Amino acid sequence: MDIQDFFKLLEHHDWYYNYSDDHRAWKKGQEESQRIQSIIQEVPLYTTMYLAMSDYMFKPLDERKGLEKPKLEDYLN
Repeated sequence: MDIQDFFKLLEHHDWYYNYSDDHRAWKKGQEESQRIQSIIQEVPLYTTMYLAMSDYMFKPLDERKGLEKPKLEDYLN
C-alpha cells in the first residue's frame, strides 16, 4: 500500500466505531482498525501518520480549535 492510499484509509476510517450501537458499524470499524494495525507494523512512517491522526481525532473539540488536521503533505519528502 502506498502512502497516498494509507493516508486515505486513515482519513476515511471511522475513528469512533467503538461508540456505535450498530453492531455492523462496530464490526466494520473493528476490521478496518485491525487492518490498519497490521499495516503500520510494516512501515514506521505509517505508524507516525497513524499516531498523528489518532491524536488529532481524539482531542476534545475545544482543544482541536486552531490545530491543523494532519495532511498528506506533512509526510512527503
